[in-house]
Amino acid sequence: MPPLNRARRCLPVAVCAAWLIALLPSLAEDVICPNDEDAPDPKKLSVSLTTEYDSKYIFRGVNSLPGSGIVTFDATFELQHFSLDIWQATGLSKSYDEFDFTLSYSRSVGSWTFSGGYINYYTPNDDHLSLGYKDTQEIFASIEYDIGSRFTATLKYNYDFDKIHGGFIEPKFAACFPVLNNKVAFDPYVSITYDLEYNSDRFAWNHFETGVAIASQLNEKLKITAFVAVSVPLTAIDDFAKKEGWGGLRLEFDF
Repeated sequence: MPPLNRARRCLPVAVCAAWLIALLPSLAEDVICPNDEDAPDPKKLSVSLTTEYDSKYIFRGVNSLPGSGIVTFDATFELQHFSLDIWQATGLSKSYDEFDFTLSYSRSVGSWTFSGGYINYYTPNDDHLSLGYKDTQEIFASIEYDIGSRFTATLKYNYDFDKIHGGFIEPKFAACFPVLNNKVAFDPYVSITYDLEYNSDRFAWNHFETGVAIASQLNEKLKITAFVAVSVPLTAIDDFAKKEGWGGLRLEFDF
């Protein structure tokens, strides 16, 4: 894509982020970083609803819906350390639908959180786009460590035991910095992933990704986030994937 066109595509996201930075401090409550949030009572049902716009659909370093952004809807239900997540994506410039169903179990011990679970990927109408996707299933395990109130390190492993028979490792380091009198949080992250015959037929580094989000707590239940990110393909996918930049906007409701 020519540099001018790429800049034009990124401009709306940049303008939106700048508008949020200017407006939200006058409307928002004090932001709380994830490490400072009170753990939910496992004996009570908690519900979280999220809707999100992404200018591109980047999944594990690959643009999974070239030429189109997506809108997603996500519902998460948690009880007794178990959670059920239902995620749905809809293409904007192209007709595309995807449903992901995740069942997981997690426990926290001090600063450590251990999780594991199962994911079912369902794409009911992808055939007309010739994307080559297949409905498939994965299992996963993750370890997360909170470093004080500002930093989090995560290591996650996914294995597709159905159609692909390959694995994927993702180490990630994230931070949270309250700014503007604690009305806005500046959340950068970085990750580098390793492909275990998931995106390719070899064991090799998959992609490098970094991004930043600007989040604000509008009230006790509602949080808004604007974000931008960049993905750089590495050895496993550099023969078919390319460097990608994208952005988006997210609304989260907690009950």
